[in-house]
Amino acid sequence: MVKVKRKLALFLMCCFVFVLWGAFSFSLDEAEASSHGTVIKWQVATGWPESMFLHAIPKKWAEDINKASGGRLVIELYPAGALVAAQELLDAANMGIINAYHAATNLWVGKMTAAPFFCSFPMIFSEPGMQLGWLYEGGGLELWQKMYDQAGYNVKIFPLGFTGPETLAWSNVKIEKIDDWKGLKYRGAGWWAELLRNIGVSVTTLPPGELYQALERGVLDALEFSTPNDDKNLGYYEIAKYNAGPGMHQPHTVYYLGINKASWESLPDDMKALVELAARATTMWSYTHDLEKSMQANEYFQSKGVIPVKVDEASQQRLYEDINALLDKKAQEQGGLFAETWTSIKEYRERFLKFEDFMKPISGK
Repeated sequence: MVKVKRKLALFLMCCFVFVLWGAFSFSLDEAEASSHGTVIKWQVATGWPESMFLHAIPKKWAEDINKASGGRLVIELYPAGALVAAQELLDAANMGIINAYHAATNLWVGKMTAAPFFCSFPMIFSEPGMQLGWLYEGGGLELWQKMYDQAGYNVKIFPLGFTGPETLAWSNVKIEKIDDWKGLKYRGAGWWAELLRNIGVSVTTLPPGELYQALERGVLDALEFSTPNDDKNLGYYEIAKYNAGPGMHQPHTVYYLGINKASWESLPDDMKALVELAARATTMWSYTHDLEKSMQANEYFQSKGVIPVKVDEASQQRLYEDINALLDKKAQEQGGLFAETWTSIKEYRERFLKFEDFMKPISGK
């Protein structure tokens, strides 16, 4: 009985030491962070479910911030719906309900008509360097912030995430030229949907959760949704005979961090620099990571019997001319920031192509 009591006492003593050590270690961590300044916690909501790669982008940014700040700035990240519904992110940050959010600007096209210029739109930014160059060095980021400011939003903008071309179409119909599109029931959105309707495509916008069954049951003839990286996880290759390219409807996509301005201004200068630098680093990581995973995915699709189909150059040229005409018309009608942004993009694109024509070697065969 004495031995049992001794063992029990020893066990309780070990538990006490373990708890005391845990509390002491936690206090050390907080003390270390506090020694460098006040610990700041941000609640950041995203527009994506945890299963999507797009959620991994702000997740990596948050993890890097937490580590690099030494615990001074702690980012608590929430997927879509856990804290705020995706469609409420902008308003929630604007009112200070959350400190920041991660989304795509084209979600707010109903509030700001120029929004797709700062996310993705058909044909124009055909290369990543063109879009990123305009954004970071060609005045794009300033125009982006100006759009939110003019709309009255109390939000600071930083690019956070960049992905490559999306799959043009998953389908059971071969799409190689303009005539092949006519009469199709196709899932699309935005200015791309406007272009296709003009050539006789029956375009609908279904929510992501309904796309697989809609294609499987023939409700849709074709659909587009994301890059091959995410498309693989969504399983479209299981029910589609063809996947079409190039991703002219969405050559590249920029995502962003929207920060409540009061939360931003309350950060010390070194933390502001860290937030911005981590966002740039994560943006580069997201592009290279998505690129590699998308190349692997396309190879996987072919191994599963999916037939790749490329739209001919004549059709691509037609659609390029169509998007220019559409945006010229919109710019003339709307004026203001829309026209200013479209002019800036066209001028930067012309300079980029002129430079590239002289400086870039052929890809080779």
